[in-house]
Amino acid sequence: MKIVGILLAAGLSSRMGRVKPLLPWGGGLLLEKVIENARNSRLTCLIVVLGHEADSIRQRIDFKQTRVIVNSDYRMGQSSSLRAGLSALPDDTDAAMFLLGDQPLVTAEIIDRLIGAFEKRRSPLIIPTCQGKRGNPVLANNSIFDLIQNITGDTGARALFRSLNEQIREVELSDPGILLDIDTMEEYRRLAGSTFDPKENEFPSLLL
Repeated sequence: MKIVGILLAAGLSSRMGRVKPLLPWGGGLLLEKVIENARNSRLTCLIVVLGHEADSIRQRIDFKQTRVIVNSDYRMGQSSSLRAGLSALPDDTDAAMFLLGDQPLVTAEIIDRLIGAFEKRRSPLIIPTCQGKRGNPVLANNSIFDLIQNITGDTGARALFRSLNEQIREVELSDPGILLDIDTMEEYRRLAGSTFDPKENEFPSLLL
């Protein structure tokens, strides 16, 4: 099956006050780490949606083995990036996985677990959970692409959760990385400076 990753990295980073994709991370940059994780997974290919400071980001980051598109309507919210990403999908795409550009702890293993779940049962929407809490990335069957195209505002795919409630499949994972994104400088410092070990299933200070 062809499962394509759509990496959403077009936001204004307004709460951060800096260009979030270009923050240092593990010897590289934040967005580089997210791309690396996606490349190391079983995703067929990866589409990266840029918007705010797209030119600066393209100058600093190597987008090899990815397709980059620029969402000129990024100020309209995350739904505009969902639509931009969907419009770039190959016609024979079976499903799209929506990854967030500020979740560097979503590993290739997490991505592959969700792909495996879809291969076993092609549910309309697959959402990872950890300790009962829903996280990201979300995997969408091509049967609901039209519904996603109709989402507006800054709610992302969450806008479909209620209407598709009975058709959502949750996949419980032990890795809390699916719950952790970086919106503020405080969150960035905590995550970048953490000694998190997924095998221990603990983020001692990050969930406070």
